[in-house]
Amino acid sequence: MSGATETLAPRSASESTPSTSVGPDPSALPAGTTLRFLMLVVVMVVAMVEMSIGILRPSQDLGLLCKFAAGFDPGGKLIDEFVREQAQAEALRACTEGAEGAPRWYGLAWAGTVLLAAGGLYLLLPRWKRSRRGVEPLRGQDPQDEVRAEVVRLAGRAGVRSLPDLVVDRLALDPGAVVYGRAGRRTLCLNNGLLHTRRVDSARFEAVVLHELAHLRHRDVDIAYAVTALWRVFLALVVVPYTLLMGKSLVDAQFFGEFPGSRFPGADEVLWPVTRTFMIKDIAIVAFLFLLVVLARADTLRHRELYADRGAVALGADPAVWQVQAEGRMQGRSATRAVTALWRSHPSWAKRWRSLRNPAGLFTLTDVPLFLLGVVTLVTGNALSTVWDRGAAAWVVGTLAACVLTVAVWRAVLYAIHSQAFGPRGIRAGLALGLGLICGVLLSGLDPLSGWWPEHGEPLLFLLLGSVVYVTWLAQCARLHLRAAPSGHAVPRWAVLVAAVAGSVVAAAGLYWWLYQGQLWMMGDILAALDARRSFSGPWDSRPQYESVLPWISSVLITLVTAGSSPTIAAGAVVLWAYPALLLLRRPRAAGLRSTVLTGLAGGLVGVAAVAAVMAYVHSWHPPLEEQTSPFVAVYRWWRTVALWTGVVVTAAVVAATTRTHRLPRALTAAAIAHVAMLAGQFVLQAADGCVGPLQVMANTCHWLPGTSWTLTKALAYPVTPAFFGAALAATAMAQLPRVKRKSVPSDAVRRSWPARTVVAAAAVTGIVLTAVVTDPIAPISGDDSPPATVPARPEPADTDEKVRDLQLLAWYTLGGHADMVALTDRYAELAEGLFQELNAKKATLDGDTLRPLCDGLARDTATARRHLRVPDLGLDRKWSTLLDRGRDAAAECMAVLDGSGDDVERNAKMLERLGAALEQTQVALPPLTDRVSAALARWPEWKAG
Repeated sequence: MSGATETLAPRSASESTPSTSVGPDPSALPAGTTLRFLMLVVVMVVAMVEMSIGILRPSQDLGLLCKFAAGFDPGGKLIDEFVREQAQAEALRACTEGAEGAPRWYGLAWAGTVLLAAGGLYLLLPRWKRSRRGVEPLRGQDPQDEVRAEVVRLAGRAGVRSLPDLVVDRLALDPGAVVYGRAGRRTLCLNNGLLHTRRVDSARFEAVVLHELAHLRHRDVDIAYAVTALWRVFLALVVVPYTLLMGKSLVDAQFFGEFPGSRFPGADEVLWPVTRTFMIKDIAIVAFLFLLVVLARADTLRHRELYADRGAVALGADPAVWQVQAEGRMQGRSATRAVTALWRSHPSWAKRWRSLRNPAGLFTLTDVPLFLLGVVTLVTGNALSTVWDRGAAAWVVGTLAACVLTVAVWRAVLYAIHSQAFGPRGIRAGLALGLGLICGVLLSGLDPLSGWWPEHGEPLLFLLLGSVVYVTWLAQCARLHLRAAPSGHAVPRWAVLVAAVAGSVVAAAGLYWWLYQGQLWMMGDILAALDARRSFSGPWDSRPQYESVLPWISSVLITLVTAGSSPTIAAGAVVLWAYPALLLLRRPRAAGLRSTVLTGLAGGLVGVAAVAAVMAYVHSWHPPLEEQTSPFVAVYRWWRTVALWTGVVVTAAVVAATTRTHRLPRALTAAAIAHVAMLAGQFVLQAADGCVGPLQVMANTCHWLPGTSWTLTKALAYPVTPAFFGAALAATAMAQLPRVKRKSVPSDAVRRSWPARTVVAAAAVTGIVLTAVVTDPIAPISGDDSPPATVPARPEPADTDEKVRDLQLLAWYTLGGHADMVALTDRYAELAEGLFQELNAKKATLDGDTLRPLCDGLARDTATARRHLRVPDLGLDRKWSTLLDRGRDAAAECMAVLDGSGDDVERNAKMLERLGAALEQTQVALPPLTDRVSAALARWPEWKAG
């Protein structure tokens, strides 16, 4: 595959495609090798950083021990572990800071070193080829300069300005050639067998030379050698050392029981079974990344050869040369040969001949590259999100993937129009891309300590279905733009650039949502586990209308609000409908635009009627004004969201099912018009709330309140913005239905389109402005100033293995618990002595010189212990937390009293009483904790012996 524009070869009579063609030249766009190479470099750099850190980091067990100290249970549910970590996220982060054996910049430095080595190898490869045994200048084999003159003639035909150095490989007896070298110093190496072939078969000599000159014309020599150099260095300096290191650790721990870095005897008995999955998954990921690089490299080089074949034929080479070679080496098809062909850098002669006869394979969307693109996108996105901001990672990776896919889709659509075919529907290509995304998630997106498959795989359907919608959307928008293009008309580069920008925004939005929200749902209902209902104050059990929708509000509504308030996702939703709407506007006297506008307005009216029905329903049971608290506002917002979502999605589905052409663009345009009409209608209904008796909800008297209505409309726009993704999904599904057969309307009978254009333009401007105004990173749901949801403490699992319980407690004891217990024991001993002296003195005022250092030290030790992880045993943690709370309050009261006059006898007595209560709590909390730790320590030798 070349990175430059190539000329379409003339078709032979045996081609199955029609002899006449319409539409722009399908070879007017670059094949995208440069973008694919850039994507390959990105994923390889990310893999280098991650694997380099793994090589330089001596042990990872400290981070794993921190997880155990926080209550990690290998046999528990992943969602429970997630909630536990969120409950003490700061303490866990502080604990794992020491687990990073090598700073992040070590990995970056290693990756930079590898890239420099690849650059050095890239420079050395041409010199190595020139210095090989048997290579000599052409003049020694061509004293009369006959061959040189022939090559000069062919180079002039190919438009190669600078003739490369001509050499001969005397030891190569096959009739071939190769071009290598850096820019400014290219070398064309002719095999000795090719010189003999020239005497008996000049057509083949000419075809081989033109094939190599086509490589120069396409400027793909540098990319080929850069891919080769980078792959070899990546294999030698990263993959092999990492595999050997991880493999040795795996063998040592599995067969010899040597698990490095254990904090206390017997820890490897629990750590190793957990770490084994982590290590195996790491090795599997490395192996798959290596396979991915091999497949991507081979696919790039194969397409490069096929494009060079087409370039040679276009320059005058005889296609019969390829036909003779293909017929002479004809082989039967087999599954083994089909698999091994995936990593061959050169295509078979049969495939080369088929490509010359029918070039559809060079332009259509093929499964393997799309699958590889999906894997690269998710692997790279997940890797970058761990070392960088997830939003920035989504934009960078989403833009690269969208550019590659946009060029591929446009080329496929161009070829379909050129060959008078229907073109890509996007279903199969989207499924291939979606399967690649799912594979990328399974390799890199799950928790390293979890299994190979998520506990809840349902969210993976969003990746699969979203990919189908995305590819279909790109294909239909490209077809909409190119439908009216005249035959042979050049494709404007700005059109492809605009399509790539639009595709990048939508891809970034989808990847952003997945990195922030989607992958968390593979654990289960995260919001329910975090008890998100705490965000809504008020008596939820006071009315049945509240409790019936509370699960939907605490999960679906919060998810929609969070997504809709994100500028990235909101921008993706706008581009999803605005780009096809603009394409409809630019078509002169566009047929179908008027019906699209009318259907959108009708959908808007239906949506407004649905909002009115919601108001009537709420009016039938709404509480008095003074009782309209957070639950009522949330429930009212939920039902209006349902009404508007239904209107947008149903409008898109109806338009997609009833139209004949450009179903998805017209469906999204109609949905956008309906969306704007519904928001405008609900704004009027809300502003006039109280004026229509059956629709009274939040007012009892008739007043026109546009300010209040605008605030509520803005809040409603957050969860409704993602409705366009649902509309696109519904429209894509309905577009697969058989088309409605109607009589074609003569072109002179098409009505004027300016009224429809005006409505679409007004809806587009209004929708974009409204989205820009309401988009806010912080979107309140409850309508009041209720505090944010607090992370609940999950109960300790009842079926946790006793050995795991001991490891949890010992991990906590080793990583800070022991130091906190000793510090507090010593501090309270000093405090007891100080209180004894203070009480025996029987003075009216307190001795600040005695108590101040004691209280100050107690405050420090208590604050330090509170910053550490909580005791993983629930019963012991209650007593320990009570001790810390009482110590904190007593120390604060003590310092406050000492900072005052100190002569308030009653306040002094109260302060001393608090100190005494904290001192008494030590007798309640510390002995059972000490006994439990001692018992766990005593059992570890028994565990190891058993």
